[in-house]
Amino acid sequence: MKRGTTVRATIGYSWARGAAAATALCWATTGLAQDREPATPRSATGAGEDITVTGWRLRQLDVAAPTGSRLGLSNRKTPATIDRIGADEILTRGFRTVEEATVSLPGVTSGGSPGDPSLFSMRGFTGEQITVLHNGLYLGPANMINRPSNTFNIAGIDVLKGPASVLYGQGAIGGAVNIVNKSPDFTADSLQALASYASFDTASIGLGGNHRLGDTLAARADVSYHRTDGFVDRAGSTSFNATGALLFKPRDTLSIAFSVDYLKDTLSTYFGTPLVPASFAADPIGGILSAANGDVVDRRTRFINYNVSDNRAKSWQVWPRLVIDWSPSDHLSLSNTAYYFHADRQWINAENYVFDTATKLIDRDRFFVFHNQDLFGDRFSLTHKGTVFGLANTLVVGIDYSHLDFVRSRGFPDGDSVDPLNPSPGLFGAIDKRVSPTRWDQIALFGEDALDLTPSLKLVTGVRAERLYLTRENFNVDGSFSAASSFDRTYRLFNWRAGLVYDVAPSVTAYASYSTGKDPVGANIFLVNAGQNFQLSASRQIEAGLKADLMKGRGSLTLAVYDIKRENILTQVAIDTVGNVGRQTSRGIEVSGEMRVTPAWAVIANGTYVDAAYGNFVDPNYGIAASGYTPPNVPRWVGNIWTTVQHIAGLPLEAGGGVKYVGKRYGNTANDLVLKPYATGIVYATYALTPRWSLTGRVNNVWNTTFVQWADIYYPAQVMLGEPRRFEVSVLARF
Repeated sequence: MKRGTTVRATIGYSWARGAAAATALCWATTGLAQDREPATPRSATGAGEDITVTGWRLRQLDVAAPTGSRLGLSNRKTPATIDRIGADEILTRGFRTVEEATVSLPGVTSGGSPGDPSLFSMRGFTGEQITVLHNGLYLGPANMINRPSNTFNIAGIDVLKGPASVLYGQGAIGGAVNIVNKSPDFTADSLQALASYASFDTASIGLGGNHRLGDTLAARADVSYHRTDGFVDRAGSTSFNATGALLFKPRDTLSIAFSVDYLKDTLSTYFGTPLVPASFAADPIGGILSAANGDVVDRRTRFINYNVSDNRAKSWQVWPRLVIDWSPSDHLSLSNTAYYFHADRQWINAENYVFDTATKLIDRDRFFVFHNQDLFGDRFSLTHKGTVFGLANTLVVGIDYSHLDFVRSRGFPDGDSVDPLNPSPGLFGAIDKRVSPTRWDQIALFGEDALDLTPSLKLVTGVRAERLYLTRENFNVDGSFSAASSFDRTYRLFNWRAGLVYDVAPSVTAYASYSTGKDPVGANIFLVNAGQNFQLSASRQIEAGLKADLMKGRGSLTLAVYDIKRENILTQVAIDTVGNVGRQTSRGIEVSGEMRVTPAWAVIANGTYVDAAYGNFVDPNYGIAASGYTPPNVPRWVGNIWTTVQHIAGLPLEAGGGVKYVGKRYGNTANDLVLKPYATGIVYATYALTPRWSLTGRVNNVWNTTFVQWADIYYPAQVMLGEPRRFEVSVLARF
């Protein structure tokens, strides 16, 4: 839900317990590539030349990682953990949404519900504490603005682990997910077309390409459409995404890029499957969860949708953006990004399903919420490359401004009860709105610096000083102003980071860093009311790691250990309740390795371990002493294994697959609902029909595993079940 609720605060404070970290290494696939080159050459011209999309690439540590810094540093030289998946791997592995692609990266899991589409969990934090960026820009709290999004239109997804407030402002405690659109270039004209069909009447199509309009002008357009009936009754979804961009480059030192991103979607309206007493369940599903009260999931309800017949979860948004880059000299460059973002979102649903032991019926609620969001922004930066006391130095300074007008209208009409096995959908009923406008003016000054202390030792630092002028208003159903829950406040944020990067050997780099983060209490700035008008919550992370190329470029290894602490925070514990948690800690280790075993066989492995815990915390909704408990939906262990083989039997055939393992999690604050570990597998085979056409078959969830993907604490009597086995076939053409 989390599109917005009314919240009340209960305050408490405490020290959090310490935690020990251990290591895990599980296998994952990616692909095989030439050393720091694409795995298979791809050409847009010339008859007979291969144009191959492959499901794997060797990690490129020496390629620039703009998500981790504005200094132009490579992944190797950035004192942080950065993971990436590119467009070719996304297409070949059959990831149709950003969520599916992102969770293939180390230590990332996801879930949520239609009210919180595509929520992520990493490094012990979930939801709003994972910032979702679009082309490096923050558009609002993830659980309010994020959409599943088609992958055909994107060039790749970057994940920056740990606090990222020094780069992107409020939030971003657990990490940042950056979705990067495809953009025009002057390399060659190209055209790409995709069509696929899968189980549950799932279909995807995409058409896009790059075109040079001259020596100084290039254009790109991509259009995609995805639809599915879903595996639950009456829970289909659709998504249409159109992106276009023009790049004008009159000379090497000046470029002007204008882009537009349009999205219209209808989300699945499956909000979960209710838990029922074991005495009621004729066929309980074993091995997926364990509840202290003995509740289970009855297999008879596995594919039932308990929502109303006129349910709604849809949106449309448009986002024009203008980027100007100018380098007046070899030492100086300037960049400016101006943007506008508009979105309309609607949810009208029965979302909460509670089994009544007395009546043997499912009690349903009603909740509706509408969003109207307008965001204007501009970010300017100046980069200077020179020397300081004879040492090579790169400095970036800039200013970031945005103005938001956000109107949220919502209400809680009366609910009803339905039969658990044969529910009558019924209608939603009357809508009486309570309107809550939110406005902000945010301005920040930021700076980053990279100083070469020696040829092998680099000091990387950053600061961001920010002012957030927030106005929050609430109006009652009759239109009268609610002064008690409305307020104005200025938030003052200051964040910094410092890191050392040391070349232990030409192919081995070690780093250590310290970073901070601050954000308004409750993390979701759109929902803060007068009752939560507390001081800022604060976080800090200590991280150390290693990045290395192995076996003369045939493999790579990254290792990171971290300790995150967040203090003075509010966390939501129910649909309309928040509690103050003195502290939340998270400590863990992440390992990722890749290896080209033979010229045609590649293997990638990654595994993560995290020990996360609340501080001195009493859940005010249920009176539960949760101190030392694990936050919901945080698995201790996560691992992936992928492998790919090319040119099988001398044929233009590539085959591969992978397994994702997610360890035990808890489904609520009390930790008395245990979500059991699960593993799912994917296999695929791609055959090149011609140098330009390929046919791919895939099977997702190979073993048809039944598992709980997520448990939303706002809906404590139900769980989100994962998708069953899915068969898919697709055709891809590149010209």
